[in-house]
Amino acid sequence: MKKFLIFLVLIFSHLSSFANGVNLSCALDQSSCDRCPEYQTIFPVEKFSESTGALDIEADQSEIIEDKYLLSGNVEVNSQNLFLSANDVEVSSTDSSILATGNVKFQDESYLITSDYLSAASDENNLIATATNANYQDYAAGLKGANGYTEIIEKTPTTVLLTNSTYSLCPVNQNDWLIDADEIELNLEKNRGYADNATIKFYGVPIFYTPKHSWVLSGRGSGFLTPDYSTYNETGQNKDAYSLRVPYYVNLAPDRDLLLALTYMSSRGMTYEGKYRQLIAPKLSPDYNDSLLSLEVKYLPEDDITGLKRWLINFSEELDLSDKVHLSANYYRVSDSKYFEEIARTNTNVSTLKSSLKYSFQNKEEDLSLSLMTEDEQVVNSGTPEYTRALEGTASKTFNSNSKMPLKVDLVSTRFAHDNSIKESGTRTHGSIGISRELNIKYPKVTPRASVAITNYSLKNNPNINRTIFGSGLDIDFTTIKNSTLFGYKATHQISPLITYNYRAKKVQGNIPLFDSTDKYDDIISFADLTSGERYTGLDRITNANDITLSLESTYRKDGALKDDKDLLSMKIAQTYYTDDEVVSDTVSTNYETRKSYSDIAASIDMAVNNFSFSSAAQFNPDESKIVKKENTITYSPSSRKFVTMSFIDEGSKEIEKFYGAYPLTDSVHVFGGLEKTTSTGVRNAETTGIAYESCCWAFRLAHFKNDNSSGGYNYSTGMELVLTGLGSTSSPLRDKIENKIPGYSAKLR
Repeated sequence: MKKFLIFLVLIFSHLSSFANGVNLSCALDQSSCDRCPEYQTIFPVEKFSESTGALDIEADQSEIIEDKYLLSGNVEVNSQNLFLSANDVEVSSTDSSILATGNVKFQDESYLITSDYLSAASDENNLIATATNANYQDYAAGLKGANGYTEIIEKTPTTVLLTNSTYSLCPVNQNDWLIDADEIELNLEKNRGYADNATIKFYGVPIFYTPKHSWVLSGRGSGFLTPDYSTYNETGQNKDAYSLRVPYYVNLAPDRDLLLALTYMSSRGMTYEGKYRQLIAPKLSPDYNDSLLSLEVKYLPEDDITGLKRWLINFSEELDLSDKVHLSANYYRVSDSKYFEEIARTNTNVSTLKSSLKYSFQNKEEDLSLSLMTEDEQVVNSGTPEYTRALEGTASKTFNSNSKMPLKVDLVSTRFAHDNSIKESGTRTHGSIGISRELNIKYPKVTPRASVAITNYSLKNNPNINRTIFGSGLDIDFTTIKNSTLFGYKATHQISPLITYNYRAKKVQGNIPLFDSTDKYDDIISFADLTSGERYTGLDRITNANDITLSLESTYRKDGALKDDKDLLSMKIAQTYYTDDEVVSDTVSTNYETRKSYSDIAASIDMAVNNFSFSSAAQFNPDESKIVKKENTITYSPSSRKFVTMSFIDEGSKEIEKFYGAYPLTDSVHVFGGLEKTTSTGVRNAETTGIAYESCCWAFRLAHFKNDNSSGGYNYSTGMELVLTGLGSTSSPLRDKIENKIPGYSAKLR
């Protein structure tokens, strides 16, 4: 049965459509296609005549008999949109028809035809060419053009009709795959091909027959996509199971499409799938993605193991109602918490699914923004319930934003809910006013600031809590900018020594519940953590402060670099000095915890030169005179098919190593892989290995996955996909799975 299903994968892939416009010809990061042979035509393309309304004729001999021109010996007929050469050519002066025999070569604006017999005539100013036992090629489409052999070809400006013909989108004389049919119609106006009694051949071997077949000639069109075949293992079962997914793409309109799919899992049963997408309005604001509606539904009527109905619904919408108003909606649910682990076999590291509805207003001219949002969650996999924003409203306004003394006012009110009724819930309303003033000092730049934050907690099971915290501060910025050179590049060198003083009143907060606050210092302390002036995320804890932070940042940026380009070199270091040995704690029912009079030192260095990049971050403990936490990453990446990334992470309590990479064995074959391992325990969290072949007219990939199932064992799965240029594109979940496991690898087969 398994061998039969593998055979079906090949069959359906050859019945695929060019639905996603995937171009297998060249890699996206190559200006020329070094994997493909030099572009060839069935004969050298000729230049059309520059004469208007006349034929340029050359021949060794010519004579006129009864209104016919008889030409013989190296005959060439050329016009503004037609070229013809043959041993003998007969031209009628009455209807301008042409009959050519012997070594015929015909060329119009899109097709090349070679044959021993060809006739051409005009019908209402449309040229109709007919040839027998001919080779043809759509040379205007370049490497993507069709070519083949046909007993009869009839060519008009809008259609090409082929009888007893072959059809392939591989390069000339390299037809790895082809369609052999009784009749093929290429409708150029409708952009579709139609074949009768078609046999699909792969490397000369007939693998499938269909009485009727239709495909899109270029661009996006309806049809089968490349199937996905994979193996996997069920927990507690020794024998591997397999799944086969066959998708069908429906091109509804230029702004909408539909994907339908059947997935058969040998251990679970048949899953029905549909995904609808639609561009519903023009993009009006640059702050949001394209206005898009997407609805994905998956349904398994009866799980063969559990007997339950299993399903997934994922709806999302991004809509610009105007250039200032945006609506965002998302509904994401599955039938049960084990759906991803047992059915989808993806997203097994996700702990919760968020559903939300948000209405946003933003007026940049007035520096005003408003929003209203509600959200809910579903716990999946091994996740635990979290607080959700049952309803949240925000408002933000900056007064005098263009002056040296802007005033910013923020207000946010959130009603928090939790699935566990024991957990505290309620409404948190937080308002803040902040003002700063840039002093008229040329150097250094001195900016004093002050703020007040007022928070009210209206709790369900406890008395209301009010919190008012005053703050102030001073920034002294010694930034200098000058032109420089580094690594042979002209660059801008910016040095930013900064002295920051922060003051915030000390306030008891141990009685306040933790709705959305976490400690930034739980993992490695970063430069950004120290210079932000706030230890906690969220608003449930606001740290007391009477501190001075010293920081130094030095960056070299290449002249002409784009916004997303990395700096040539960036070095950062910071440390904070505390005057209070107590700090607000995020431990429940605990007000303060002790700390040293200074923080650990946070330092980092990042470098990016040509295809090489290096980043290193460290947390240094001055008391112990050693680095207590560190993260190092080295990457060499000439292209998405040739790169290596190594990461070493020391969190103090555990050490992690990550390796990702891809390497081309030949111009057409490359291997890829990834490994994530907790070296302190010896557990391999995830392994990914695979190999891919890419040529001008087809591509194939095989990938194997090994993942720790957190119960002392591993889950295994293997997937493969096949893409045929022009007939097969891919919509396989295998692609997303590989890119998720191997950052930096482009899993799109070309």
